This record gives sequence, C-alpha cells and structure tokens, in this order.
Amino acid sequence: MKRCAYIVICLIVCFSIFPAYSPVSEATEEKELLAFPGAEGFGQYSKGGRGGEVYHVTSYELTGPGTFHDALTTAGDTPRTIVFDISGEITIPQIIVRNKANITIAGQTAPGDGVTIKGNNVRFVDSHDIIIRYMRFRLGKNDFQDDALYFEDSQNIIIDHSSFSWGTDENLSILSKEYENPKSKNITVQWSIISEGLLTHSMGGLIEMNPITMHHNLYAHNNDRNPKTKGQIDFVNNVVYNWGGYPYVAGGESGTKGYGNVVGNYFIAGINSANPEYAVVRGNENYSLYLQNNRIDSNKNGILDGRDTGTDMMEKERPSVIVNERFAYPLTNVEEPEQAYEHVLGYAGASLVRDTADQRVVYDVRNQTGAIIGEEGDVGGYPVLEKGTAPADTDRDGMPDEWELANGLNPNNPEDRNGDNNNNSYTNLEEYLNELAAPAFPENYPMEPPVWNEDPFVPPVVQPEPKPEQNPEPALLLDGEIIKNVVINDNSGNGAENASKWSVEQDMKEGDLVAGDRSAYRFTSIPSELQGVEWIRSAVNSRSATSEDLVSFYLTADAYVYVAHDSRISSKPEWLSSYENTGQTIQDDQPVTFELYRKHYPAGTQVVMGPNNNSKRMNYFVLIQPADDNHEAPSERPSDLAAEESATKVSLNWSAVDGASGYLIYRSSSKDSNLRAIASSDTNSFTDNGVELGVHYHYRISAINSGGESALSDSAELFVYDQNEPAPVAPNNVAITETKSITVGLEWEPVEEAISYSVYRSAEPDGEFTKVASTTSAVYTDKPVEPSTTYYYKVATTGIGGESEMSGTVSTTTKEAISLPGIPNGLTSGEVSTTSLELKWEAVVDAESYDIYRKANSEANYSKVASINKTFYKDTGVSAGQTGYSYKVVAGNEMGESGFSEELYVEMPLPDAPSELKVTLVGEDFVGLTWTSNGGADQYNIYRKAGEEVEHVGYAKVDTFYDRTAEPGVNYTYYVKAAYADRESESSNSVEAKPGYLTVLTHYMQQFEQSGDLVGPAVAQLNNSLKQVDHHLKKDSTKQASKFLSKYTDQLDRQNQKGNISPLAKSLLLHYADAFLEDLNR
Repeated sequence: MKRCAYIVICLIVCFSIFPAYSPVSEATEEKELLAFPGAEGFGQYSKGGRGGEVYHVTSYELTGPGTFHDALTTAGDTPRTIVFDISGEITIPQIIVRNKANITIAGQTAPGDGVTIKGNNVRFVDSHDIIIRYMRFRLGKNDFQDDALYFEDSQNIIIDHSSFSWGTDENLSILSKEYENPKSKNITVQWSIISEGLLTHSMGGLIEMNPITMHHNLYAHNNDRNPKTKGQIDFVNNVVYNWGGYPYVAGGESGTKGYGNVVGNYFIAGINSANPEYAVVRGNENYSLYLQNNRIDSNKNGILDGRDTGTDMMEKERPSVIVNERFAYPLTNVEEPEQAYEHVLGYAGASLVRDTADQRVVYDVRNQTGAIIGEEGDVGGYPVLEKGTAPADTDRDGMPDEWELANGLNPNNPEDRNGDNNNNSYTNLEEYLNELAAPAFPENYPMEPPVWNEDPFVPPVVQPEPKPEQNPEPALLLDGEIIKNVVINDNSGNGAENASKWSVEQDMKEGDLVAGDRSAYRFTSIPSELQGVEWIRSAVNSRSATSEDLVSFYLTADAYVYVAHDSRISSKPEWLSSYENTGQTIQDDQPVTFELYRKHYPAGTQVVMGPNNNSKRMNYFVLIQPADDNHEAPSERPSDLAAEESATKVSLNWSAVDGASGYLIYRSSSKDSNLRAIASSDTNSFTDNGVELGVHYHYRISAINSGGESALSDSAELFVYDQNEPAPVAPNNVAITETKSITVGLEWEPVEEAISYSVYRSAEPDGEFTKVASTTSAVYTDKPVEPSTTYYYKVATTGIGGESEMSGTVSTTTKEAISLPGIPNGLTSGEVSTTSLELKWEAVVDAESYDIYRKANSEANYSKVASINKTFYKDTGVSAGQTGYSYKVVAGNEMGESGFSEELYVEMPLPDAPSELKVTLVGEDFVGLTWTSNGGADQYNIYRKAGEEVEHVGYAKVDTFYDRTAEPGVNYTYYVKAAYADRESESSNSVEAKPGYLTVLTHYMQQFEQSGDLVGPAVAQLNNSLKQVDHHLKKDSTKQASKFLSKYTDQLDRQNQKGNISPLAKSLLLHYADAFLEDLNR
C-alpha cells in the first residue's frame, strides 16, 4: 500500500506539471488518469469499470448467473468491474461482447493460482474502455478455428499481464474490420505472453489498423504473425522467440499503409525458425518502418548472443521503407534490449502466479528449447491450478473485509468502493486492485510513462491524382447456361478489381480453383450430385464487401441454388436464413470446409445475395443445379417484338409462346453493347422504367419455363430523348488516328453534355452517311473495312435532347491488303524453375502481336495467359501443384489470327529436397518434426520406417509435422520429401526417434540438468531409477518397472524439498511420471 501511495503522489505531481495526452487526437490541457499505475502507450487512459458496479464470478457453469459469460454479456450502461471468487479452469461457450463499454476484468482478484479461460473464445466488437489484467486465455484443440481473444472496431483498450495460447486460428487479434475506414484506436498490449498457436495455423495474431502500443510482451512458438501488423504500431521492448515461417510481419501482401516503430526488441531464432537472420519480414512499399536498437540472435546455439544488425534484420526480398525518425506515438519506458529481455522473462504474462504453461514457455526462451506444437497435450496439457478460497467480502463491493478494515473502510457499505479516500482520483476499489497487481512489475520500473508533448503522428492522407472524367466501362458480361447477367456489386475499397475476379464456370469438379483471386486453393471433395454443375467462382477479397446485393443474377430454368459458406464463420448472414442447411459440405486443400445451403427458385427469378458476414474467412461461392429434367424448354421464340417510348419509359409487346411460363427481357444500349438480361415477365408485355434520355436501346426476348429457355427474338430498337430539350453540339476536331488495311482509328474532342456518340461513314464525300456504331468515349476503331479504299467519316453527339448535327468530314484511304500471319514456328522453352518458365519462338512476317495459350496437366482446355508483341515470354503464373504445362502460340495482326503453333510441353522440375530435418518433440505416442524447405513444393510428404517397413504417415503444408500414429517403444526413422502434384523430390536427411514416456522423461532430465534446474545427487538417483524402469520393461516385468517408477516419483518429492530440483522441473517430470505409472498399472 505504501508503494501505491508513492505512485499516486508521483502521478499527482507529474500530471500537475505536465499536460496529459489524449491519444485519440492530440495533446490536451485536461488532466487524465492512467488506467492503473504502470499503464503505458496508446491505451493508457482506458477508464475500464471505474466508478461503477461489481460483478462476482462465482460459477463454473457455461452460462447463467455468476458465470464469466454472464459477467460480460449482461454489462449495461453502468461501468462494471468483474472480480473472481473462483479460480482454476473456467470453460466457456463463445462469448461475443458487442457494443459494450467501461469494463474491467480483474484477473488478479482470483484466489489460488488464478483463472484460465478455455474451451472457446471471447470476441469484443464495437466496444470501448476495456481493461483486462492477469487473465489466461487458452483456447485449446477444437473442431473449429478461432482466436483465443479477439477485438474488432474497439477503442481505449489495455491488456496487461495476461497470457494467450493454444489458439486454433490466432492467439490474440486486434483489428479494424474495414481497413479503408478503421475504427479501432488507442490500444495497448503490455507485459503479456502470446505463445504456442496450434498447428496447422499456429499464428501469434493480427494487429491491424489500430493505433496500438505493444511493449514488454513475449511471442513464442508461433509459426507466423508474431505479430502481423498494419496501420500504426509502437512495437517496443518485446521478445520474439522461435517463430516458424515469419516473425514480425510488416504489412504482408497488402496495399494498406503501415507506420511502425520497432525499437529495443529481442528476436531469438529457435528450432522451427526459417530464415533466422530476419526479424522483420514480408514488407512492402506501403509500410514505413523505424528500426532502432534491436537484437537478433539467429545462430541457434543455445546462448543468448544477439546482435544489432540494423536493416540487415529486414527481409531483403520484401523490404519495408526505412525512415530515419521515430513516429511520434505515446512514449513508453524504453529499456535496452538485454534489460527488456530479463524483465519480460521475469514478469510477463499472468505472472502473479505463473502456471506451468507460462513457466515452461519462459524456460524454453531462456534455454532456447521447445518447439511449435499441434495440440496442448504435446506439452502436458492444461496445468493443474490450485483453486483457493476467495477472501470474505461481506458487502460484495470487490474489496475483502480485511482490506477494507485496514484502510478505514466499512465492510458493510458497498458504496464505499467508489469513494476516493486519498483524493488521487482512483476509486478505493481501484486502489485494492492496483495493490494486488503491483508485485508483477519489475522493481524500480517506472510506474508512469515518460512525459510526452510531441505533436502526434497522423498518417498522411494521400489524395489520388485526379483522373479525367470518363464514362465507366460496362461491367464484364457474366452469363452461363442457366444463370444470366451475374452482377457483382462489391462496395469494398478494391471492389472493382475484386469483381473482375468473379466468373461463371461450367462442369464443377474436384481440382478446380476455388477462387478467382487465389491460385493455391483447389477443391478436394464435392458431393457427387453437384459435380458437373454450373457455378459462380467468387473472389476471396469480396468477403470485405457489405453490399446487400453483392451478387445478383436471373435464372432461365427452375433451379436449386446452393451457397457454399465457410464453416468457420459461426454467425451466418441474415440473407442466408431462408436457405436450407443440407448437411453436405465441399472441401478444399487448405483445408477449409464449406457448408452447403440450398433454396429452390422458379425460372425467371432474379436471385440476390448479400455479404459474406466475415472479412477474414473465405468468401462464399454459388452452385446451380437444374430442378426439372422432365420438361423441355419452349421450342418457339417470341415474335412480333415492338417497342414504344413514352415519358422515359419503354413499353414492349410481343406474341405469346405456347408452353412458356414467363419471359426474360434482354437489353443492350449505346452505353453498354453487352446484351444483358434485365428483367422477367409473366406476360407477353413489359415496361422498362430504367431507361435514360439520350441513349439508343436494343431489346430481345426469350421464352422460359421450368425446363429452360428458347432462342431469342428479333431485335427492337429505339432512341430515347426529350424533344423539349435542345440537342447537343456536334463534336469538334474529328481526326484520323490510325489507318491500316482493314482498320481506321478515329478520335475527337469530348462534348460536355454528351451521353454517347454516333459514328457515320460513307464511301463518297457527298454520298449518304450510314451509322456504323455508337460509343460512349471520344474514340472509335472502325473494323473491318476494305483495304485500298477511301472512307469518309462524320460524328454526332447524342444527349438528352436528341442527336446533334454531324461534325465535319474526315477521310482516309486504307492500305493495301495484307495476309494473315503465318503459324509461329520454333516454339521452345528456356530456363524452367518451380515458379516460372521461359518460352521463345521465331518471328512471323506481318505479325503485330502474339497470344500465348496454356493448359496445365490437370486442365482440359487451353486458356490465353498473355498477349505480347515480342517473341519471348516468361510465365510467372505457373504453380507447384502441376506436373507440367502445354503451350501454343498464335500470331495476330489486323487481319486476324494465325492457327496455333505446334504444342510445346514443359515438365515442371522436381522441387528441391528439404534439409535440416530435426526432431522437435517426442511424446508417449507422437513425434514432432521440423525441416528447412528449399522451394518449389506445395506440400511435404513424411515417411516413417520401422524395421524394413516404410509408411507414408502424412503431409504438411508448413515446415512442421506431428506423427500421431506412432507407437510407444518403437524405434522409427523419418525422412521428408517435397512434393507437388504427384511428383516428389529426393529425400531429406533422416532422423530417428523412439516415442514413449521413458523417452520423454529422459529428454527432460537431460534438458533440466543442462539448464541447472536439476542438480546434485538428484541427477544420479533419478537417472538410476529410470534405468531400472527401462531394464525391467525390456524383461517384460511391468510390476517391477512400476515399483521403480513409484520410487522415481518419491525421489522427485524428496529432491524438491532439498532444493535440488526447480518447481517447473518437478512439475513436468511428475506429470509425465504419473501418466507413465497410470499407463503401466492399466
């Protein structure tokens, strides 16, 4: 309490002299109170539950009164402090905390060894002023992928002295949902441990688009995202250990801006660390980085000997933009990396009482041991926590009676919790909570941040260069056989680009690409009745769209419309609620499972689908299954189509068709030459209310029924304009821009009031000019025309008042006829790698361009991959998932295209063999492996040999694998091969392992002896007992083995009393010895 009083006095003095800072915007004269003594960074002023009510967690049930679930979900407008009368493991359902504010989760109040939240995750969405202290969130192996703790679009958050592990997606993620409009801000994560994300994902976490401070944290044993950052981040005095693929990710493959300070951190490579010389990876030109006074220990020699390699610790292939001045973010107490390393290992995490999971991780960092894991059981599972009894709190105000009496408060008056006996602005309840928390900070560590009076850094607003106004290009026409005019309305930041990646596909089958903007994901399992159907391939990045009409299309026949939705998205979109969950699934090779929802629609329906409802998972895609195979489509097409315009409406009428249940109306125009389905009608008439003045329209009609669609009718054309408005002016400066044999290029000055332009042509200067085209832009290419012929052109403007007079005449004489180019010869391959290959061929006379067509071995048809004007092409779009590619080249000029060249088949090379295969962990019935990949593979095949028998035991997409089919006591030899498609590299080096509890105990004994956690006579005594266990097991004397194993456990207790074994060593050895003994007795 004396320490708290001293801190409070310091704060009062400090805040009376210097202006406080509100990280929300800029410096302010107001005095602000730290969330608690020791709070630093962007989130230092979070209010939490200050001045509000108290909720006691008293129940281990999933939901209901007294549960952690109830404590969070029932929080209302009154600030709330959550205290714990129970301890140990608290299993929860998923808890979504939405639109909540002013909550303190005071884990330091839990009796005994504190609490661990397990079983599911907690998600804070659109919330603010949240304080979390001394909590453990350990999700654990589940049949779903999710984060241990997740924050989205939340403000004024501080997480202090907490532990996050065993997430099946990320361990800790804090982000803004919309990167273009970030809402998260003013966040601090400090003195916490983020460790052991579970394979196959194994991620530290996403820290994206929130001004955030991360200081004095430990990231350990996560394969990737340690963390992955975008936006503004102050990353100071953290320790990152044993990243797998990637440590600090500076933006990744993103156009989103990033501004990061990376200062005073210690990066330590471990057994899983690929590219151990890099601490900052996957940067790009959009990520600006201040890199100062960091250490990287990349030699994996078991000794802490890191160096400051400056910008050399940044990945050379994908660098960030180095800046010379620190971004002005709220200051923290910055230490030298060596001092921070000691403090983080000594005090980070829920460290008032560290459980053995955190103890073990810290031990691993200090001794450079341990490995990335696949499930919590690989390292002993959930630690046993001493539960303890909460102190008496008669008035339920969160402060124990004894403490209240000692501090002059009334244990029968709950209202005194919000009093302020020492007038320092902290409530009496906060004084108690702060006093409990104080021992978890290093001695002499400043309990207030440095004074900060800089102008805060504000990311510059980059104004795009103004582009000349032009009519938007019509969207690509997406038509299938059953679905017509698929429209993608993606309103996200890159919506137009995303929309261009959608496509309508036929003959759905396993092996097809899942998404138009991801070349790595392919289907592995599709229900048999849906194989071969028409489907819409979506773009993954459209998952960020919020449009209620993201996808729409018309049906030409009765159909079952299926939506394949990522099973990891627990909250399904509202629009999907009218669809039936079929219980069927589609799977891809990530692996991701898509749940199939179905709905029946009649012919002529416009189907509309909304957003994905999750911006991080895979986007949905759509399948179309015909619903009526018993009826034929109408055999006759509509006739006598007539169109009449009246008051900006077009009325259509046509002759009815026998057997038709309805009609589809198609339309093209001078603004969009694509003939699109725009509506359906139950009768043989339709009124188009969506016409614009100044536009030429063409209409055609089809007849439809449950079995399909007829041929289209003849066209009806009309021009819609307002006779009461003046006609626009004619274009000026019409000019010929290009003249070839059968091609004439035209351009003219744009007319401000133009909606489109009509192009007229004549063969005589005074002859009749005939309209040849409409265009919305002030350029046009007339093709084909006759060679060696003189042509005369005029252009008219069309607007809401009709069509202008024609422009002046321009003329040109086309060139002599040329021939089609010959077929390209000499197609050969150059350099070939697993990521690219080169092609070359002989030049063709009169060729103006060359089109390159490609077909992978797994594909049935060729598709054009490039159009160039050279005789050399480098294809960088090849995939390691294909064994080879076939190519053909076509020469082209204005006359047309040549035939295809002879086919060239290029076999993809074998991937490079993995190297440095090592055993990471061995358990009673598993073996963990890691290796260095050397490129060119889409997976790694793991082989195991026992005696003369060789087995393929599995594959991995990352450089780590756990064999969970191993049997105790069997000597195995392992090797790995890199693979793509059905081809494999040479073998890696081989390693040996013998699973079983005896191996586990022997390994830990050696490790603890080396680290000094097991000393003196204990070493010889315990080793001798294990040798006796081994001796008797080999003689099949289980009873004698059990006897010596019991002796071993007794020795552990005795040596602990003598101080010859550390608590962590005793706990782990006793855990495995007890499990071994139970197994023997069973």
